[in-house]
Amino acid sequence: MGRDYDDEESYYEDDEEFAEEFDDTPQDMRTRLAAVMGTSYGISIVVHGFIALLLTLIVLAAPEKEKKAVVMAQNQVQEQEYDEEVERAMEKTPKIEAQEVVEKPIIVLEEEVTFESETPKGTDFSNLSNKNLDSTSANDAYGAGGGAAGAYGSRFGKGSLAKEGGSPGTESAVRGALRWLKRAQSKDGRWDSDGWTNLSAHKSEIPGAYEAGDGRYDIGLTGLALLAFLGNGQTHRAGPFKRTVNDGLKWLKGQQHSSGAIGYEANHGESIYNHAIATMALCEALAVSRDFRLRKNAEKAIKFCLDAQNPGFGWKYGLKSGRNDTSVTGWMVLALKAAKSAEIKVPEEAFDSAREWFNAATDGEGNVGYESPGGGSAYLPQNEGKYDPVPCMTGVSVICRIFTGEKSSADAVRKGAKVLMSNMPNWDDKNNIKELNFYYWYYGTYAMFQIGGPNWKKWNEAMQKALLPRQRRKGVEDGSWDPVGEWCLAGGRVYATAINALTLEIYYRYERANH
Repeated sequence: MGRDYDDEESYYEDDEEFAEEFDDTPQDMRTRLAAVMGTSYGISIVVHGFIALLLTLIVLAAPEKEKKAVVMAQNQVQEQEYDEEVERAMEKTPKIEAQEVVEKPIIVLEEEVTFESETPKGTDFSNLSNKNLDSTSANDAYGAGGGAAGAYGSRFGKGSLAKEGGSPGTESAVRGALRWLKRAQSKDGRWDSDGWTNLSAHKSEIPGAYEAGDGRYDIGLTGLALLAFLGNGQTHRAGPFKRTVNDGLKWLKGQQHSSGAIGYEANHGESIYNHAIATMALCEALAVSRDFRLRKNAEKAIKFCLDAQNPGFGWKYGLKSGRNDTSVTGWMVLALKAAKSAEIKVPEEAFDSAREWFNAATDGEGNVGYESPGGGSAYLPQNEGKYDPVPCMTGVSVICRIFTGEKSSADAVRKGAKVLMSNMPNWDDKNNIKELNFYYWYYGTYAMFQIGGPNWKKWNEAMQKALLPRQRRKGVEDGSWDPVGEWCLAGGRVYATAINALTLEIYYRYERANH
């Protein structure tokens, strides 16, 4: 069922562990004070208090030391408001050209203060990171980009939206998608692959579209929806969607087994996707919010990822099954990368081994296969022959190679990018769904963004042209995408909307690793 509530509430406000710290009411405090002051100890307190007051007055009378002024510069950022009437079609959206942003600082004079904490850096929420948050290698966190420290650049930070090819149209589309996802969330906090359709009698405009997904993937779908909010800078602690994110995280944490697995069932091997995507969401939430209450769950989930990896290679279904596939390995690498961002220890061997699998699955032309060099892509058996093959696994390989330390100039990366550029997003004919694969467009977009340059500009224009005009407008479908293409059979409209929102968040979600 859909939901309707005030996002200003937070489930953390009801946590007993925090309520217990503030059990004393003002009346309780007055009663205790009266009990103390009625004794000889109370008289002693009064006398000593009077002496302390005199000493304070003497100190205050002393001449003040000269204060040093520190100039603090801060950009004023105005968030884009969502308006369903705003045209999102690329050709009618005012183009924002890449340009140098001239900062207009607000000058604030503050007293210089030196603060030393007794708590070692990076060990407690009160004294955070000792990491270099500008790093983008696998050995450290993602780029900070400005604003609050965290995994991702601040939205619109330093002009990244405009400089990287975004526009008011792309951001309006993202905001519309998040609003739809909020409405589609179940009351228990999950995004239900099939039950969400109770929200309304949704109707796709495109023949061959799916509506309901597969209920076995609710955990992975919930993780994907949360990633869409987190990628836009929305957390469970602040922002207009904080209650939505709160409830999603709470439900996700409740699905974790003692083994650390989230949604993985041994008798359903494909459920490993649930775990990988849910782990990525928990780690990104921890990285962005720095809420230490998420750390235990995230660490247990990452340990399960590491325990499941095949020695010297990647992942497939099950724990150390001896088989590998590029699709599962890609999601696991992204989860481990998010863990590094959250300052969770991940051995470099895990990334090195994943690259070994990508090497084994890559042919001489840069094509990457699902289970063999240059072989076919991942697909659902029920859809066999329904959609044209696309180099999805090549996109997975390119982005994961870069995220695990390879340069964009590396031979396998360059060849992979060439393969992607020969298969750019295309949705010119609304009713021609054979070429649609949102999963490919997501990975391809993130890969080509890392490559940058003229090829990124071409890819970005093709991606916007494919996605923006096809987003539903008005009514209960407003902000969503019709569930068409390879993987919508499993995730339905929620999947289509979440992954396309993530694709359109490319302009500020990650910094370039090699720039």
